[in-house]
Amino acid sequence: MAATNRQNTDFLFRQADEAWRTEMAQRHGADAPARLRYAPEARGEPGSRLRQAFNARERAYQLWLKARGLGDFRHAPLTRTPEMIAIGAVAGTPLSPVPLRA
Repeated sequence: MAATNRQNTDFLFRQADEAWRTEMAQRHGADAPARLRYAPEARGEPGSRLRQAFNARERAYQLWLKARGLGDFRHAPLTRTPEMIAIGAVAGTPLSPVPLRA
């Protein structure tokens, strides 16, 4: 039964996400779903089709998490300070793959 519930929430989230992406692209351009995913514009105005799609996507996401026994990582505190890294070949230079320390 748990596997079926996971499959159902996968399907539900994919459908809700696609509806939200479509509304975002129509309102803000083709690259908007990736560019504005966490911006206030992603929610849409109250009562708009974009807001309805956003709310449906959020509900589907919460069900997806619950079916897997997961929490919403978006609200989790950072466990450590993010490090800046540079990609390259020589350690300690701006092109190094080694984390840079201040």
